[in-house]
Amino acid sequence: MRLKPSWASWLAPLALLPCLACSSMGGSGSFLIFGGPEMPQQALVDSVRSAAVETEESQEDYGSALNLFQRLTAPQAVEIETLNEDFDEALEECQQRADDLAERLESVRTEADTLFQSWTQDLEHFSGDALRKKSEAMMVETQARAQRVITSLESVRASMTPVLLKLQDYSLFFRHNLNARAIATLEDTYKGFDSEFTALNQELEQARAEMATFLAGFEAPVE
Repeated sequence: MRLKPSWASWLAPLALLPCLACSSMGGSGSFLIFGGPEMPQQALVDSVRSAAVETEESQEDYGSALNLFQRLTAPQAVEIETLNEDFDEALEECQQRADDLAERLESVRTEADTLFQSWTQDLEHFSGDALRKKSEAMMVETQARAQRVITSLESVRASMTPVLLKLQDYSLFFRHNLNARAIATLEDTYKGFDSEFTALNQELEQARAEMATFLAGFEAPVE
């Protein structure tokens, strides 16, 4: 009998995002940038925040698909037709999440490019070196953190692809072979599928941590 990843293990990281955001404030204070809704960085902050929400919802939806798959392929599963209908609906949600995540990633890229092009141009207008160097140092640090967010989202997208393709393959199989005997023949395919799900979950957690750290740099400390 195979050991499947626990559905609870997918939900546990969802409670960690506020803690990650708080703990990230213990780093370099030089990164903290404050301002109102009109600050130049706001568009990038908003894009990262939207990507963070999308990542959280992706973790929930892919976890739900995994849970349904486990129940559908469990020995002596009952009500497999109902489970299969739920599984197909979960697959549609996962497909939508993949599309939405791609849009969020592109938005973060676009806003980052716009911000740093504008910031670089502004550096040329300083009359003195002292403030220019301080602004440039903050730009470089912000740019590095934004790039880590982008890289983490790219990793999520890359890990999401094989999982989504495998979910689609299983859905096609169940469409014509929805019985316990046929499903039992799939056991030799589970190991790779489980490892792909585990890899995706790890990338989702890493991305959420990176975005929490990035966003915390734009939040005023609590007094």
